[in-house]
Amino acid sequence: MMHEDAQAFTFLGTTVYAYGLMVMLGLWLAIALLVFLTQNSPKERYAAALTAVIAIPLGFVSARLMYALLDPNFQPLLTLTNVLDVTSGGLSMFGALLGAVLAALIAAKVSGVPGWRMLDLLSPALLIFLVPTRLGEGYTALGVSRPLTTDWVASSFLARQDDFDAYLRTYLLEAIIAAILLMVILRYLHKKHRDGKAFALFCLLFGITQTLMESLRYDGHMRYSFIGVQQVLAVTLFGVTLIVLAVRLLKHSSGKLLPILGLAAVPFSVLAGVGVEFLIDRSEMGKIISYSLYLLVLVIPAALGILMLKREDVHG
Repeated sequence: MMHEDAQAFTFLGTTVYAYGLMVMLGLWLAIALLVFLTQNSPKERYAAALTAVIAIPLGFVSARLMYALLDPNFQPLLTLTNVLDVTSGGLSMFGALLGAVLAALIAAKVSGVPGWRMLDLLSPALLIFLVPTRLGEGYTALGVSRPLTTDWVASSFLARQDDFDAYLRTYLLEAIIAAILLMVILRYLHKKHRDGKAFALFCLLFGITQTLMESLRYDGHMRYSFIGVQQVLAVTLFGVTLIVLAVRLLKHSSGKLLPILGLAAVPFSVLAGVGVEFLIDRSEMGKIISYSLYLLVLVIPAALGILMLKREDVHG
């Protein structure tokens, strides 16, 4: 959503938003990385180019529709005219990523590249897109936390100050995490794995880290009370990934304990996460303690998911 204090300038009579320029930078970096990763295969390179052509309009449409349909503040204004009027802002990052995934699958189908292979190659492109895009939120009123109550955090470079309070620059943490995950996925891609494994690792790690980041965000974007829509989508992303990995291991592995624990981690993460969210929103418990508990909750599905991916490597 474009807020009135979003930084912008006029160019040839048109208002240009700094955030929009950062999104554009992210798109160019994503396309460049995708083309680089496919340079040794003409068929994959064609699929990468086709993905770029399809992903930009499809990602935009998907981002707008997801916001319009799921943002509670937009619900009273939900008409076709308002949905088509994008001048006031209103987009969903998960919608944009979903559009890119659909574009990659369409391109893979047209070009004859295996769909899972194309999603593996898309994963680092999505992450490099997120780095400048998240940093661009610094030019808007998005991507900030509740007012900070810890002095050393409030006085650090991680905080944004206004006339009333200090707020955590959550968008900066998200950019750093995206950069770290980018290096992890690129390193994983350099090793020989079955198609789809890198994408599964991306879904697992991005879903888990974004669950925490969406909890830190408190900018009113797509939120119902203390639960954010995009936080629910992040939980769904890593939850579905855990279920898929566990089911595959149950079918093809003799050891049943690990996949059973993986399945159990899904409801555990959801219930424990809701409990911690309630503590953060309603309890007098310190935020650092609450988020430390959150980290402990999320480490469990992360560890189990990585162990299941490694178990799959052992069994081929």
